[in-house]
Amino acid sequence: MRPRGNEFGVYPKKIHGSTIFYYWFYDKNGKRRFRSTGKRSFDEAVKFCRSLQIKGQLNNKTLSSFASYTNNFFDYENCPYINHRKARGYSYSRSWAQRQKRLLDTIITPHFGQQTLESITFLEIDKFILSLKNRNFSNKKINHIITTLKNIFSYAKLSNEIEIDPCIGIKPFKVISLEKGILSETELEKLFDKEKKEEIWPETMYYILNYLAAVTGMRLGEILALGPQDISNGMVTVSKSYSSMDGLKETKNGKSRIIPLESNLAVTLIDFCNGKQNDCYIFPNNNREKPVDHKSIYKRYYKALEKIGISKAERVQRNISFHSYRHGFNTKLLEAGVAPETVRLLTGHSISMTARYSHVQLSNIFKNFYCIKEGTESYIHTSAYLQTLIDEGLILPDGKTVAKSLNKIALSIQKQNIQPTEIMLQRMFLKRNGKPYSPKACKEAVIFANCE
Repeated sequence: MRPRGNEFGVYPKKIHGSTIFYYWFYDKNGKRRFRSTGKRSFDEAVKFCRSLQIKGQLNNKTLSSFASYTNNFFDYENCPYINHRKARGYSYSRSWAQRQKRLLDTIITPHFGQQTLESITFLEIDKFILSLKNRNFSNKKINHIITTLKNIFSYAKLSNEIEIDPCIGIKPFKVISLEKGILSETELEKLFDKEKKEEIWPETMYYILNYLAAVTGMRLGEILALGPQDISNGMVTVSKSYSSMDGLKETKNGKSRIIPLESNLAVTLIDFCNGKQNDCYIFPNNNREKPVDHKSIYKRYYKALEKIGISKAERVQRNISFHSYRHGFNTKLLEAGVAPETVRLLTGHSISMTARYSHVQLSNIFKNFYCIKEGTESYIHTSAYLQTLIDEGLILPDGKTVAKSLNKIALSIQKQNIQPTEIMLQRMFLKRNGKPYSPKACKEAVIFANCE
């Protein structure tokens, strides 16, 4: 419906369940523009537009430039987008905000800064993204830039600064990350050899911290956040995380979890916490006001690896990092036949859980897991995802020998909401001649699964 004269048009639009009337007009360049009247009825909207027309203010709204609109974006305290998310219960870390602001200031604003927010189109953004590829930006970095742009324009649309979000339809680039290396059982035994503990780990705190990471799969931030009150009854309660920029915060998926501890480690931790107050950190820095700095942890970890024969060159080539403890823990649980749902429960991954386990059941699972590690007891259990492979005729009933192709194995595993990795495939499956698959074959199988 249009008012007399066709100088402008009024139309309804649904905003969060309510109807708000907008109007359109043509600017001096003949381009159609859209504005909100803020009115909930057609008559009031027309009256509002007539009033603006009489005053000559129908189309004189100052259009925001991209630079002026994003001036406070990702400034953690002042960013309207971050405050909007936090007010609705969503988390937003300072470190991620800082990274986005750096991308905005150094890459995005120099390109779009002087353009008006409304004038930026899908094609311009798409062309800009492709130009980054030509500048040899990694796919991962480009995807971070795309996310940053989407955050800005989606909020601009939400706040009625623009009529159309130009980022809708912008697709991220495919990222195939370098396989994270993990330590072998032999390397772990050398790393935590009690007889050589003082030689490999001169400082007891770093030995305990690293051993805890190896046998629980906890993230470093979760370990740093631990206090004495989180260790009890042979369990560790993971309810928060720590980063140098954000301080204490919730875990990555926002949920708490309880992980059973190996009996010797539980005793060691309790002794180590003896005399510490509950409001203190188990692994503090020198002034005991904050947890130990992550750089200090990495430094001791890398030195320990060198002492067991893993040089810097080999560490880099194998892509081994502190986070390798977590990858290794996850792999060992799957190899031990623990159901994927339980693995997610123990590691705190964000995929929805379909099973619930009591603490007693978790203790039984870990009793079996640690017995495998110590070689004192055999534990035979065919997990659900392996049984599916057997039922599909992809592997033989022994649970290891591949009957068809490794590519199909990787694809079937992925369809069961488990991300196959090169190391997992190489360690778990055998050719018909009983030999393991080559790293190249395993890598190709992972790529095949990701591309389907």
